[in-house]
Formats: sequence, structure tokens, C-alpha cells
Amino acid sequence: MSIKVPFKQVDVFTSEPYKGNPVAVINCLELDESEINQSQLQRIANWTNLSETSFLFKPTIEKCDYKLRIFTPQTELPFAGHPTLGSCRAYLEFTGKKNVEKIYQECKLGVIEITSEGEKLSFEGAKTDVVDIPCEVAEEYGKSLSAEITERPRLLEVGPNWVVALVKDAQTCYDMELDFTQMKASNLKHGSTGLIIAGRYGNEDKYEMRAFCPLDGIAEDPVCGSGSLALARYLQDVHNYKSTYSFAISQGGRVGREGKVSGLIKHESGKITYHVGGQAVTAIDGHILIKLSEESNFST
Repeated sequence: MSIKVPFKQVDVFTSEPYKGNPVAVINCLELDESEINQSQLQRIANWTNLSETSFLFKPTIEKCDYKLRIFTPQTELPFAGHPTLGSCRAYLEFTGKKNVEKIYQECKLGVIEITSEGEKLSFEGAKTDVVDIPCEVAEEYGKSLSAEITERPRLLEVGPNWVVALVKDAQTCYDMELDFTQMKASNLKHGSTGLIIAGRYGNEDKYEMRAFCPLDGIAEDPVCGSGSLALARYLQDVHNYKSTYSFAISQGGRVGREGKVSGLIKHESGKITYHVGGQAVTAIDGHILIKLSEESNFST
């Protein structure tokens, strides 16, 4: 049996539709998660053919507002940044909730705290681990780029496992080309999700960023939330900030987008946390057919 459920396609890291990174969000809050099998969720994500499709379910953790399951066209992810913000925007619209400051998302990575401030949403990274990369591995990743890396790459485990590096400046980042075959081989060999490259705009607190993840079938991600989180943690590791530091990220120009991301490295009470935010707007609002499991007891 199939039923219609609410569906939105939300453009994330933009205030204008078609300039950010879209995510499909399917509202299954009125269903039991057991009523839809894994293969059906994956089939829908493969069909939408977006970088991510997410499904809202009732939470299993008491403090959380909803449980989010995130799928690429090929597989399920424990966490992803732009689906987190886009799904939160959809959740607020689906439920009609307003003036909510904190929203808590349950996902396979754990509990994600999301803050709502006016039109902006931001999430706090639940996992931000830095892993050193041997010199020979760093050199191998560097061979993928037409630009010279100016700061040694590190592996950032933030849900996805991104290799992050800096180049000379923002223009260098924007102009550089990649050898995707070489990069894909490195990703496969060393088990990383992909590559995050950034360059600073002069003395501004702003970076141009590009994200590449060919293993997920995405040559270049238009605007990447988990990649922005990885960059924030990387910058703290490189610069060792002693106080709170905020910065902006622009991304997507090479693929016809104009993503705007805010990053925050927050120092408070002896603790450092990492936050990524931006706006998100609904571009498509409608319904989608969901096939229920044969054993489902759902009734209309």
C-alpha cells in the first residue's frame, strides 16, 4: 500500500531559491519508522537524485524534536550539514512552530543542537576530531590539485571524514582544477569522504571553499555544511585561537551557486565548540508517495 506524505525541497545556505544546495525532506512524523523499510527509503533517495534526501520520523530520544535519517543516492549517512539545516527548516514549517530558539535533532551520529535566530539556522558539531595525516599521504592528496597547498592537510572526522587543506588565497581556491581520478583513488585508498579546500579573502574573516566527494557521485558539492564544520575545526587547529572567532564562507560559484555560510569557533567556559549556519528557503512544497511495508497496520 502507498500513501501520500508531505514533501519539501529546501534550498540551504541561501535566502533566494536556486542559489544554495537543495535537500529533499519527507515528512514521516505521522508514521512509525517500522512501516517503511530501508530499501524503500534508499530507493526514494536514488530517485530524487539529490546529494541528500532526508526523512523526518518521531524521535526515540526524549529531548529530541524529531529523528532524521539522511540518504545519498547510494547510501545512508550518519550526519550531513546542509540536510540538517534544511530538514529543520522543513520541520518548523510542517509543524507550524514559531519563535523556537533550540531544536534537537536525533540522528545516527547522536543529538544535534540547532539554534534558530530570525531567518538563520545553525548547528553545533557533535563530533569534531582531528587526525594527523602522514607526509606521504598529504603529498598524494596534493597531487589532485592544480594549486599548491600552503598548510598541511589534516583529516577531520565530523560525521563524514573530510581531508581539509588551505591554498594561497580565495582566488586560487576558486580557479584551481582537480584531477578527479587521482582524488577518487586517494579517497578509496585512505577511507576519506572527500576533499575540502579553502582560501582566505585577503585580511578578511572570510574564506572561499570548495568541496569534492566523487565517491558519493558528487564531483563538486555546491555548498557543504559538514565541510564547513570541518574547515572551522581545521582553522582552530592551524591558528590556535584563544577566543571566539567568527568567519564567513562563500561556496558554489564554480557550479553556478552563491552559497553563504557562517562559521563560529566558540570559546566559552574553557570549552571550544564549532557552529555552522545560514538561511534555508523552501523551493518546492507538495506530497510524495511512500510505499509502506506489507506488515504495516497503517490506516487512513
